[in-house]
Amino acid sequence: MDMNTINPDAALQLVTVRLSAKADAQLVDDKDGVNGKLNLTSDGRKYYIAVFRDPSNPFGAERTRVIAQTTDSEDNPVWKAGNPSLIKQFVGKNIPGDIVTKSVVPYTVDGREVMSYTSVVLKGETITSVFKSQGHQLMTSDGVIAGEAAFEEPSDFETETETSEAATTEAAPNAPF
Repeated sequence: MDMNTINPDAALQLVTVRLSAKADAQLVDDKDGVNGKLNLTSDGRKYYIAVFRDPSNPFGAERTRVIAQTTDSEDNPVWKAGNPSLIKQFVGKNIPGDIVTKSVVPYTVDGREVMSYTSVVLKGETITSVFKSQGHQLMTSDGVIAGEAAFEEPSDFETETETSEAATTEAAPNAPF
């Protein structure tokens, strides 16, 4: 198995889709949104938050993932994946994905240094690209920053490192909101 992708048999339950709980999050009307609304990034892209959990562990922590529009070649916001009108049909169902925890370049949360990060990685995505898009670079156990090449051979990445709830996807330093 490729160490930069999830187990092909891994599954997550899509628990719900919701809007950002941040008081300053912008809202926009959208017929396909959550109760007719979606959040809006500072650059005009719509987004919402998908909540996932391990379907085999009802007491496991739920993890969030920001799902945002991307832009086309003319910088117009578009749903290339994650269109909320389609995604809402999958709430309560299992989809291919996994909750992944990895060692990352240290960052600060509420004045505390954190050296691991947890994210939802979906089928077809690489772990490196998901973590990078959320503002985190992977590190090997000997402190070397890992790129795509680090996954060509099995590594000794920790996968069960404790992380704080503040270090979830929604709190990513480069999240689009």
